[in-house]
Amino acid sequence: MRQYTEAELADIAKPFEAHAIDALRRGDIERVETLLKAMRQGSAGLDALSGHTLSRKAGKLRRDFGEEPARAALARIGAQLMRTWTLQYARGDERGAIADLVAIFREQGGAKLLPLQESDESIMLDLAPCGSGGRLERQGLPEKHPDWYGGWSDGVSSFCQICKACQGALNDAVGAEVWTTQKGPEGSCRLIFAKIGTRGKILFDETECATLVETRVARAQAKLAAGDADIEDLIQGQRKDWTPWHDFGFVCLEYFYAIALEMGGSDYLDEVLSETYEPAFYAGFQRYAAMSDDELVREIARTWNYHCTDFAIEEEEDRFVFRLDPCGSGGRLFRGQMWRDMFHYGEPLSPIMPEPHDINFNRYCAPAYCTHCAASNRAQLNGASSESHPLFFVIDGHAQMKPGDACRQFSYKKRAVREKVDLALFRQIGLTPQASVHRRKID
Repeated sequence: MRQYTEAELADIAKPFEAHAIDALRRGDIERVETLLKAMRQGSAGLDALSGHTLSRKAGKLRRDFGEEPARAALARIGAQLMRTWTLQYARGDERGAIADLVAIFREQGGAKLLPLQESDESIMLDLAPCGSGGRLERQGLPEKHPDWYGGWSDGVSSFCQICKACQGALNDAVGAEVWTTQKGPEGSCRLIFAKIGTRGKILFDETECATLVETRVARAQAKLAAGDADIEDLIQGQRKDWTPWHDFGFVCLEYFYAIALEMGGSDYLDEVLSETYEPAFYAGFQRYAAMSDDELVREIARTWNYHCTDFAIEEEEDRFVFRLDPCGSGGRLFRGQMWRDMFHYGEPLSPIMPEPHDINFNRYCAPAYCTHCAASNRAQLNGASSESHPLFFVIDGHAQMKPGDACRQFSYKKRAVREKVDLALFRQIGLTPQASVHRRKID
């Protein structure tokens, strides 16, 4: 049974920012304030997922291969992640390079950035706390789960090892200690950017030192609190404001997949994803299973909006279909549309998988990043006959066969007949409905 008109589905697909602008133009400031609060938390779920999976992947490398090989792998990842910054420093654009590094940390959930402090010799940014590695440390995860989040011999947690690798890579490439950090208590961290070619010059004026660390939503909220409703320019396009951290994190994930392929092939990548990504879906089953169809379609629409995705929604009898053109991670990676032109398949650590495997939807010439969607499908479709396994985020892994294609994602309704779920979705990941069993959860 269909529940929505096309106009209603288009309205559901609209991001919070569009509804906020509508309310602003009506003069409904109370509604704007409510939406701004939602916008401030819009990326929280994806942000948390990214932080956990990155940390767990670093931890798995250390656990499986030992600390020194893991450090060597992280150094390679760091060098590729910092490639565009290395080029920027070579051009003499220290100001732009530092501003974009600040932008990454500004958009991390739960982060608090103090205004930049600048001297003749350096620029200092205090994270009080950091929204990535610092947040995981505040949650006590390195102590609770050292194999995944901690346990390194130098006392630096798994996520922060990635940050350290990026610093080391940039410093080595530039030939100077241009980026260093000083970790503090309670997840705090001080970032110090040494001036190389600009020593003695002021790169950021007093206003920029304050605004560079503020999100546009925070600035809009401050203006409203002061009685100034001229904030439409701060709201427009807000769903993609966190592109710096979003894209940096997802490019980093792809590099981990490339390392896994190098170190153990497709079977090892399969294992990595089953242990570091699929658990997030098991953890979400109870929440998504409790949602009504209306709650589900709105939640998935919010997720895609904050996944930097352009999409439309269609409704079928048993499911909602999200047409992603492109998906904000795999699709934009495939099209080479990431922030700062950071990523293109065929570059180092950016492989296309030539041979079919269950973890790449049994495709020839499959983009390595999209394997994580095969893993999430497996988490949902294993045991698909059980209503405790909600089919809330199933990807058609054969929709986006070339960069210009749109991808498709399905959210099945609560009353969908499980026996009628498209058999092709099972075959893409090497399953049959009859053989589906619950996989072991990894804590």
